[in-house]
Amino acid sequence: MKPEHKILAALVAAAFGAILAADVSADRISTTSGQTFTGKILEETDQSVVIQTMSGKVTVPRATINTIEKEGGAEAVKIVPAVVAPAKAPEAFEEAKSAVAAGDWVRAGNLLEGLLRLDSGSFPQENRLAASAALVTCYLQIKDAKGAAVALRLRANLVASETDKKRLIAPAEALEASGTPTIGDKTVGRYEEAIEVGTEWKAHQILELAKQLGAGATGLDAMDRLERSARTALGKMDEADLYVPGFAKAYRADVLKTLADNIMDGARRAVDICTEERKDLSRFATTSVYGIKYAQAWNEKASVYLDRRQAAEDALGNLKPFGDKYEAPDLYKEREQAVTDLLAKLDDLKYHEKRPGTLGMPQVRYRIALRKIGSS
Repeated sequence: MKPEHKILAALVAAAFGAILAADVSADRISTTSGQTFTGKILEETDQSVVIQTMSGKVTVPRATINTIEKEGGAEAVKIVPAVVAPAKAPEAFEEAKSAVAAGDWVRAGNLLEGLLRLDSGSFPQENRLAASAALVTCYLQIKDAKGAAVALRLRANLVASETDKKRLIAPAEALEASGTPTIGDKTVGRYEEAIEVGTEWKAHQILELAKQLGAGATGLDAMDRLERSARTALGKMDEADLYVPGFAKAYRADVLKTLADNIMDGARRAVDICTEERKDLSRFATTSVYGIKYAQAWNEKASVYLDRRQAAEDALGNLKPFGDKYEAPDLYKEREQAVTDLLAKLDDLKYHEKRPGTLGMPQVRYRIALRKIGSS
């Protein structure tokens, strides 16, 4: 075989081998722009990864890589703190800023993590604040929510204001709860976005807590307890203004609504329970006159029944004045018909079950009441 033929054969064999390797390999690289390259990874450096695909070699910059999946499983892009000599801190900081500008998030993150491990004498406070914010962005860009949360908590420790500390911890909590850079329905990729979305998330978390306080309040048949529950729930809402100014006022009605719904739900439950309990009371009514023992047993059952019915009626009666006092008249207006219906049912439950009249006589309703026991 002529030399030129041998060279051609070798090239063909190499190309065939590369195609075969790309075909059977399970390596996969996904990028931050949503692209996927499948084949065999040939080379990995701090700057790029080279993968042999069916369409040839592809060099993918590290800064654009989301995940690397090999036959052994997925390999997430990670930030590893660089070792930065104190004397080289200014130079490393400039390099980190250039890496951020170029979108080389891993390189920037490595340097920033290393710089933040230096003491304040080598890396001053003003630079630490800038570095911690940039580090949050680096972690978010590589989809590392846990790392971003840690960086946010680190930044919170650098500020003096308690307000700023709480506002920085809020997005950290949101990212920790999510486990991804998506908070609610919003995906955050930069420090500023994390703060904006994270503080809003925190305000809504406080709203849910305030609503739970309203929904779980008890003793609402007493106006003072109802007002105390409102003050507690609305006081919790005031905390939300630290994260989103004006939030407490904007959602005040939502919190008061939970108290109104609490009253309505409680009244409905009372009606249902009393309706069932009345059946037993009406059957037991005649027996209760046979002696002290029976009368005492009757009174025990009837007192629970009567207290439940009266508490529901009183709570419904509190709804309108409560709404007027808190300048929320819709609390009653939106429920007026339901309140009227429930009060009618509760009024009926003052009496024993209806019994048919006899010999043309009309029905007689007997009020449910406690027995008098003993003599004067």
